[in-house]
Formats: sequence, structure tokens, C-alpha cells
Amino acid sequence: MRDDEGPRGLKAVSIRTRLVLLIGFVTSAAMVAFASLALQSEQLVARRGLQAEQRALAAVVANRSAAALLFGDAELARENLAALADVPHVRSACLYGEDGRLFAEFSSAGVAAPSPCPVGREASLDAVTPPDLQRVVVDVEAGSGGAAGTLLLDSRLELLEARFREQIRRWGSIGATALVIALALAFLLERVITGPVRRLARVAERIVESGDTTARAGIESRDEVGELALAFNRMLDRLEAQARGLREQADYNQVLFQKSPLPVIVVDARRNLCIAANDAAVRMYGFGSLEETMAAGVREVSAPVQYDGTPSEEAIIPHKAAALSGEPCVYEWRHRRPDGSEFDAEVHLIRFGADDAPMLLASLFDITDRKAAANALREMNEALETRVADRTRDLATANATLSRTVEQLRQAQDELVRSERLASLGALVAGVAHELNTPLGSVLLVATTLGDGLEELREKLDRGDLKRSTLAEFLAQQTDAQSLIVRNAKRAADLIQRFKQVAVDQTSEQRRAFDLAEVVVEVIATLQPRLRKTSHHVEIAIEEGLVMDSYPGPLGQVLTNLVMNAMVHGLGDQAGRVRIAAWADGDNDLVLEVADDGVGIPADHLPRIFDPFFTTKLGEGGSGLGLHIVFSLVERMLGGRIDVSSVPGQGATFRLRLPRKAPGGSGG
Repeated sequence: MRDDEGPRGLKAVSIRTRLVLLIGFVTSAAMVAFASLALQSEQLVARRGLQAEQRALAAVVANRSAAALLFGDAELARENLAALADVPHVRSACLYGEDGRLFAEFSSAGVAAPSPCPVGREASLDAVTPPDLQRVVVDVEAGSGGAAGTLLLDSRLELLEARFREQIRRWGSIGATALVIALALAFLLERVITGPVRRLARVAERIVESGDTTARAGIESRDEVGELALAFNRMLDRLEAQARGLREQADYNQVLFQKSPLPVIVVDARRNLCIAANDAAVRMYGFGSLEETMAAGVREVSAPVQYDGTPSEEAIIPHKAAALSGEPCVYEWRHRRPDGSEFDAEVHLIRFGADDAPMLLASLFDITDRKAAANALREMNEALETRVADRTRDLATANATLSRTVEQLRQAQDELVRSERLASLGALVAGVAHELNTPLGSVLLVATTLGDGLEELREKLDRGDLKRSTLAEFLAQQTDAQSLIVRNAKRAADLIQRFKQVAVDQTSEQRRAFDLAEVVVEVIATLQPRLRKTSHHVEIAIEEGLVMDSYPGPLGQVLTNLVMNAMVHGLGDQAGRVRIAAWADGDNDLVLEVADDGVGIPADHLPRIFDPFFTTKLGEGGSGLGLHIVFSLVERMLGGRIDVSSVPGQGATFRLRLPRKAPGGSGG
């Protein structure tokens, strides 16, 4: 068959039509092929970039969530997951504990209930990933070297698909525009059009074959062919911008690694070589450059031996094996810099990558200062323990000495108290003896006078001069003398009885039932010898019928000390009054007051008034024990309370609140 016997239809049309059809077909085919390759390449790069970003985000969130899992702080875990809200493509994040149960979750605002997270970790791992999602699963490292939990991160692909559809529409629009331009250009002269179109086609073919999107078509004219070339170049500019965006996204993912303040290195486990290290790792290792850091091996960056004396080449083997088995490994490692200085670091080692090309990601924390502080703290604790032991021994010795001293002081105080009470009893005896002198002296005088009268009467009787009048006068004198002797003897007997009762009460401290008024009168009677030597006056105002089941001896001692304190310290040489009053306070208690109208007590002395050995008469006969004895007897033996009130210049009042039945059983 001859060449001119080709298809009748093709030969029947004009060259211009064939050129238009050919240009349209070639242009369309080129645009479709280029768009398909570009879109396919863009989709692949976008998916890989999204997956890399997912893994970086998951690693960061997993590291931040480790503490929350270890301490069971679900609120902190939710706050960490909530930070993903700023990432548009993240659909949900599910954090599972070591036991496999859901610990915390996050879902974007566009995801409605129910929860997108499976209940258990196993269910989440076995579940089929929906076609519109891309899933990443990472383990959350624990400080002890194990996994604290699992993080599942789902990202929507709809953003990529929307961008892909937009690119298809753009490519369709651009292709249609290019086709229209090509068809328009076909109507020009074939020599003018064919050459530029062929050159434009060659540019497109070169871009398709090499993938070099920086190539551009030359603008040879301002006609339709030039416009087509310009449109083609604008299309390439858009593709370049899109490729630049993808590169920027990849750079962003790289920044998460490279600019992290945490030293991070990536090790090729098969070749045992460092293939990547961020700036922080370069600074920590101190090699000066990334190339030197990546060229260094375990021997160059490690101390000759580790903490337990094992060579570093051997000590690294179990850690590396554990990480390659899929278990995150955390351990402390002694490092060495090129200048010979050493530092301690906590290494977090985790595996990633394909099974046939395993990679190890190592994060380092410099703990040199922390270990130095711990050692210093341990040494300080040991020193403190030694000092505490020494101080304890010293305190034990001092306490023993102090106990002996306190016991000696207590014995001395008890002796002083006994001496004070005996001195009070001695004063009582002296007063009673003085009181007995008067009636006994009267009795002695009357008896002597009677003796003289009897002798004179006997002499007259012997002489026979005894007269009736003389006998009557003698009998009258005898009657008066007898009456005087009886009165003075009775007075002496009363004094002796009162002294006997008060002395028995104060020396025996026996408990008995008594009338308060009678005891007060007896006590004041024993003080009369002292009172008569002063210008002071004692008033007694005791409510009738105040019967007490208590200790009259200590109560008398209290009254004696309070009255004597008022006379010596309150009234002094000035004439004054001491008033003793008592009244019932309910059915079980009574109030006893001893008040004077003397100089009063300074305000700064009131808090110390009952302290032992506190006296304002030091060196003037005051022992400082009188009011302390009063306080001890009232509080301990009588079971009551005592307080004092005073206004300087207006006297002082001691108020005793006493139970009518003293504690410690009933008396007889």
C-alpha cells in the first residue's frame, strides 16, 4: 500500500486542521502526563511529609506524657494532648497506660462523640485504619527503662486529598487553557507556530523526564505562542511554589530535630555509625563540628570504663540489644570529650525504622551537676549524721547532769518548803506562848496573893486575933481570886485548844470535814500576837454554813501566808486593813478572797508572783517561797485555782476558787 493511500479522513483535512489536531493532542498528552507525574509525586511527598511530622509530634508528646503516666496525672496528660489542637491535620490522640487501658484522649473539634479511641490498647492496635486516616503508634518511655504506655495518633488525609483535588482542578484549568491556546496558535502559520510549540514540548518533556521544575520555556514573541509559553512557565512557578512548600514542611520537621535544646543523635544500627546529630549533641560531645561528631564511635565518646568497672565497649551491648528488641532503654552513661574531660548523661534509646534498616534515636540529658549535687548531699548527710550522733551523746550527758541538778533543786525546794512551814509553826508556837503568858501570869499573881492572905489568916488564928470581919473580908477576896483564876485558866485552855487544833492540822495534813468560818477564826487567832504589834486590822466575812470536806492544815497555811504577805508586802508600816471573805459558788465550789488596801503589786510582777524564790524583799528576810507554797497547796492538794488582781496604790486581791469536797476521796 502506498503512502498516499492512507486513511481517507486524515488526508481529506487540511494541514492547518491536522496541525491544530496534532498540537491539541500533543499538548493535551504532555499536560496530562506531566500533571499525572507531578500530582503523583506531590501526593507521595505530601504523605511522607505528613508521616514524618506525625512521628515527630508523637515522639514529642510521648516524651512529655511519660511523667503523667508514671504519676497517674490524667489532667496533665490531657493538657499535653490538648497541645495537638494547633495542628490542623490531627484528628485524635489516644494515650494508653502500661496496663493497656485508655488513660487520656484528645479529639479535634470536628470529631463528634462517641470517643474515637478504642477502649483498650490491643483493640487499637488490631483495629483496621480507616482509608481517610493515617495512624502512628509510639511507646511512651518510662524512667526505669520500660514502656510507661502507648500513644496512638491519627491524622486526617482530607487536607491532603483536598489539596490534591485542588491541584487536579488547577491542572485541569491550566491544561484546558493551554489546549485552547494551542488550538488558537494552530491557526497561525505552521512555520511560526510549529517551531515554538516543538521547543515548548521539548521543555515539557525534559521536565517530565528529569523532574527539574526549575526549567522554563523561552518567550520568543508576544503572540499566542508566547502566551502559551508564559502560561506554561506560570504553571511551573506554581509547581515550584508547591514543591517549596513541601520542602519547608520537611524543613519544619527537621527543625524539631535539629534545633531541639535536647541533644539527640541518630545511629544506623547495622553499620554502628552516627548518621545524624543536632546542634545540642555537637555542643555536648565537644568535637567542634557535626562531621567529627558523626565520625566518632563509642570508644571516642565514652570513658574507658563505666560506673561498675565494665569497659564501655562491653557495657553498651546489652543496652543496644534491648533497644533493638523494641524496648525503650534508659541508662546512665559516663562520657568523655576530646579534651579528656568527662561528664555523666542519662541516655534514652529507642528504635525506629524498618526491620531491614533499624535506626536508634538517642536523647541525652546531662546529669553531671545532678550527680555532683547528690554526692555532696550524701556527704553532707553523713557529716550531719555524725554531728547529730555527737550532739546526741552530748545532750544525753547534759540531760543526765541536768536531771541530777533538777533533782537536787527539787530536794532543796522541798527542804525550803518544809523549813518555811516549820518556821511558820514556830512563829505560831511563839505567838501562843506569848498569849499564854498573860492569863498564866494573872493566875500566878492571884495564887500568890491568896497564899499571902492564907498565911496572914493563919497567924491571926494562932494568936487568937481572928475576927469575923477579917474572915468575911478574906472570903470575899478568895471569891474574887477564884473567879479571876477560873477566867484566866479557861482563857489559857481555849488558847491551848486552838493551838492544838491548828498545830495538828498543819503538821498532820489530815483530811476531815470542818466549818470554814471556824478554821479561819482559829488561824487568825494564832496570828493575833503579831497583829497586836502592828496597826493593821483583819476583818472576817465568811458566809455561814460553808462546810468543807478537805484539808484544814494546808488551808490554814494558805491563809497564814496570804495574811502575812499582805502585812509585810502590801501594808508594811502603814495602817491598813486585811479582809477575808468567802461565799458559795454553786453547790460544789466556794470562793475565798484575801484582800488588802495596801500599795498593790506592779503589773510587771503579776506574771511571776507565784514563781518560787521570786521576792521583792531579797536580803530583808524574804525567801520568795510564801506565795509559791500557797499556789502549790491550792492547785495540788486543795484541788482549786488561785489568781491575783491588783491596781498599784489600791491594794491586791487573791481569789481562791476551791471545791467544797477536795479531790482524792472523802474524808472522815
